[in-house]
Amino acid sequence: MNAAPFRFALRWLPLACLLPALGLPAPAAAQEAERPVDRVLAVVGDSVVLMSEVLNREQQMQLAGMPVPQSGSAEVAAFRRRVLDDLVDNQLILQAAAQDTLLAVDEEIVEDSVQNRFSRVEGNYATRAEMEADLQLDGFTVQAYREMLREQIRQSMLVGLYVQRYGGEGSFEVTEDEARERFESGRGDLQQRPATVAFKQLVLTVSPSDSSVAEARRRIEEILERARAGEDFAQLAMEHSEDPGSAQAGGDLGWFRRGAFVDEFEDTAFGLLEGNVSDVVETPFGFHIIKVERVRFAERQGKHILIRPRTAPADMARARSLATELASRAETEDFQALVDEYHAAAMLPDSATIPRNQIAQLLPPAYLSALSGRSAGEVVGPIQFTFREEEYFAVLKILETREAGAYAFEDLAPQIRSTLLRQKRMEALLDGLRAKAHIEIK
Repeated sequence: MNAAPFRFALRWLPLACLLPALGLPAPAAAQEAERPVDRVLAVVGDSVVLMSEVLNREQQMQLAGMPVPQSGSAEVAAFRRRVLDDLVDNQLILQAAAQDTLLAVDEEIVEDSVQNRFSRVEGNYATRAEMEADLQLDGFTVQAYREMLREQIRQSMLVGLYVQRYGGEGSFEVTEDEARERFESGRGDLQQRPATVAFKQLVLTVSPSDSSVAEARRRIEEILERARAGEDFAQLAMEHSEDPGSAQAGGDLGWFRRGAFVDEFEDTAFGLLEGNVSDVVETPFGFHIIKVERVRFAERQGKHILIRPRTAPADMARARSLATELASRAETEDFQALVDEYHAAAMLPDSATIPRNQIAQLLPPAYLSALSGRSAGEVVGPIQFTFREEEYFAVLKILETREAGAYAFEDLAPQIRSTLLRQKRMEALLDGLRAKAHIEIK
């Protein structure tokens, strides 16, 4: 494809703005371009903040669709001072993080991130030569561009580690008056609240018969024997695994952290040593064999093979009959009690509030017609749907429907309080750093 509309200056940052701040040598053309605008605006400890950095941040905000005063307007000076203050704060954290010997950036993760980001950029071009030509227009060689990405990512990770470690210290609270004041000050910038529907649901899985479960276990144990006898794990996964997302890739799951998979799977994966193969692991999806290829801190890289117990028409009929019975009972019985007793799909929520215009994107297709034109108190279902190649039946109770309109304070109060709390913690962190650092605004 012709990538000219996606110039590096738009996707990333102009060379004249970046390299001085990162301490990298700028090509001659870029040095010439920066001379009219670049000057020191602030001294922070043993570092400086340049005018080019402020202009670069301004450009980033424009490209992200954020409000930026028009060049030459009366608001520009105040806006750029706020940007300068943000850059000074970031430099404070970066310097403190660099001096903290307890913080260490994982260079493997940095390299993976550099490669992933570079590959996404390279994928916008039909040939490598086209990409290199676009880079040259911004004064980059491929190597200089990769070095710039590497330094950006390393610094960002270091700042993140520091804030994560020290940004939660101290006791803070957000008062009702503070939250309401923030809401009122930002009310004019709020978009229209979309129409929403809130509901509770109980979801039934279509459970296979005992004989089907026993057959699936027999098959996975046979595969486990072959893997432990030395057969290639990836080839076994391609031939036998019933996970559509990984089977054709040899069962490869890439790098993952806790929170990516169900507990039973993760407890086993994170208990394995590098290169080891697990026993059979049972999860709501079926039976797995897991192989951990590499270990680094809180991450694992691995493969798995999945065998699912097969369901029969009789299993489907049994689940549909129960769902129909529960829909009838929900008309007169306490719905939450039914949810507590029968909701069987742990990976699916038992309640949700969904913008009506996003139902088709966020929920299975069957929900769109099922939720149309409903009123609070109605029972809906059973709804049959497929999720991750498994069949389910859901019974819903509509809790509330709201038309589009202006946001009320109660709609946003939890988010406002959370934001204010984070800001207070960050400000306390920065106050402590400012007290120990030499800062001079030019």
